[in-house]
Amino acid sequence: MKKLITTILLLIVLSFPLAINASSPFITQSPDRYNRLTQTQDAYEPFNDIRTYDGAFFNAPQDIFIDQDYIYVADTGNKTIVIMDLEGNYIYSFGKEELIKPMGIYVADKTIYVADYGSDSDLNSGRIWIYQYDSAAVSVTLLKSYQRPNSLALEKTNYTYRPLKIAVDKNKTMYVISQGSYNGVMMINENNRFLNFFAANSVKATLLDYVLKIFYGQQEETNLKKKIPPEPSNVFFKDSGYLYTLTQTSIVDGFGDTVKKVNNGGINFFPTKMITTGEFSDLYLGNIENLYVVTKSGFIYEYDREGNLLFVFGGSSDGIDRVGLFKNTSGIAVSTDNKIYVLDDANNNIHIIKPTAYANVVHQALELYNQGKYIESEVYWEEVLTYNSMFDLAHEGIGRSYLMQARYQEAMEKFQIANNKEMYSQAMWEVRNEFLQKYSGFLILAIVLVYLIGFALSKFNQRFKIISNSNTIFKAKNNQTLQETKFMFNYIKKPLDSFYEGKAKEKLNLMSLVIYLFGLLVLYIMHLTLSGFAFLKTPLEQLNLVEELAKVIVPVVIFIFANYLTSSLMEGEGTFKSITINTFGSLAPIYLLLPILIALSNVMTLNEGFLYHLGFVVMFGWVFFLIFFMIKDTHNYSVKETIYNLLLTIFVMIVIIIALVMAYMMVMQVFEFVIDIVKEVMISG
Repeated sequence: MKKLITTILLLIVLSFPLAINASSPFITQSPDRYNRLTQTQDAYEPFNDIRTYDGAFFNAPQDIFIDQDYIYVADTGNKTIVIMDLEGNYIYSFGKEELIKPMGIYVADKTIYVADYGSDSDLNSGRIWIYQYDSAAVSVTLLKSYQRPNSLALEKTNYTYRPLKIAVDKNKTMYVISQGSYNGVMMINENNRFLNFFAANSVKATLLDYVLKIFYGQQEETNLKKKIPPEPSNVFFKDSGYLYTLTQTSIVDGFGDTVKKVNNGGINFFPTKMITTGEFSDLYLGNIENLYVVTKSGFIYEYDREGNLLFVFGGSSDGIDRVGLFKNTSGIAVSTDNKIYVLDDANNNIHIIKPTAYANVVHQALELYNQGKYIESEVYWEEVLTYNSMFDLAHEGIGRSYLMQARYQEAMEKFQIANNKEMYSQAMWEVRNEFLQKYSGFLILAIVLVYLIGFALSKFNQRFKIISNSNTIFKAKNNQTLQETKFMFNYIKKPLDSFYEGKAKEKLNLMSLVIYLFGLLVLYIMHLTLSGFAFLKTPLEQLNLVEELAKVIVPVVIFIFANYLTSSLMEGEGTFKSITINTFGSLAPIYLLLPILIALSNVMTLNEGFLYHLGFVVMFGWVFFLIFFMIKDTHNYSVKETIYNLLLTIFVMIVIIIALVMAYMMVMQVFEFVIDIVKEVMISG
């Protein structure tokens, strides 16, 4: 009996390590609606790895390709191309006699193209090798080998041809990445004739570069260094007709254009600000035009065909040899059953990663979505949401399904969750159109009735004087603060007279100014929170109320102080109080137009957005016009003096802002210094 119990306990204990090893060594992340990566259900999991072939070990393999369920590996260190099946069973190897340093491989209908870097000591040894694989006879035949392509332009510049990666289109045009080729990808026809450079990266100039260009023009001697674009580092082509390129370069805040999807005209169809990184090493197009890109450190990014990030998974090895964690990746490929094969040239093996049920249902939904079958894809997107309720593409897919079914209100809600303003606007147009078709007659009737009632009340009041004799209006007329608040709108009707009254009589008291400022803040908060979703700049969840209020208060206060200081030097007649009063008066168009713009934003679509933005141009143009004449009339300046004063005020504002920033930084440094001292005292005590 004891022996039986011991055996059962031993079996239970032994089962735990197996469960632990089966778990994924990496996490999967997806972007939320604000493009922040958050952990989600596992989309992929480790499956197996391949370390040897025909009794040999891989030696720094640099590229991998899958064609018709055959794996082709450029085993660079062994100067060999290896052919295997999807399970890693060895089939054939070749190239040891002629290859020097095979760095890239591409296969189309069993025609094998190899980019051979050549010998480090011979600059002219780089070439492209072309072979034909016969799967029935299990043999490979060398067809052609090409050195530097024929071109007078390449000969004149003594171009160093160092092939690293290669892709080939249906016309057998070769796209070659050559080391140091900042002009772009080399296009070479099947007869080894150089056609052109393609898909070059652009130079990102800084503000300093533009300033130097203004002052020095194109004089070479004034340039500290010549700006050159970063060179493409990898290339891929498939039946989709697009060329995909990678560039290893620095990016800002995790967004950039290091991955490109380029058409025949050289136009990039991916967003210029994708969630990306600057250390991508290889890329491969999946079965539904989903793109897999791997970093040197082993993180795999999966994008849809529009460049939207789906998943990030994988990771760097922690010293323990586990499938799915890498030391230094050099290649990636995807099989027809969606397994991912990743080369690790430091571990000298191929990692095989397979999709989970979560990834499979995403791919099923995407396949239908890409075909425009939005209604059919809805059921799959609903299943995706059971794995990840904030998967944006799922909400967008369901929204498009609702749009096709004329469920426009529900579609708007889905597009809002997905943060897709363009599709939200399209659905809103349909909702608005339905509303107008249904209620336009009632709206016209209501407007006419309101006008007639107002007209009748006005005539009735003119005859019987009921409203003018009321105690409420009498009290209002004798309420100084209320009357001063109403004075604000005189700046709209009679601005010059109002500037004079603000200067001569200093008509407003402190309470009225507080009301003006409070009203301005309320309007700004309404603009941030109540504007239509299509025109909302910052999501409500990301609003920092203190920061937003400071954006209103600080510029107004600094302008008042800067103008007072400037005008004191220029013998202006305005006092600090009159400048304050008339500055707030100059903002009167905001009180009038901003509520209208907020209301319109809730019924306008993005296609009508130019009218919305034109409203802001009119509003701020009106404010600038009033500020100009405020300075002129408050200080009794000529037009020339007003322009000079305005420019000097702006300069003083900049100086004040710089001084405040420096003071803030100094205070923070002193504060941190004091905190450090207190910590030291507490530790030593």
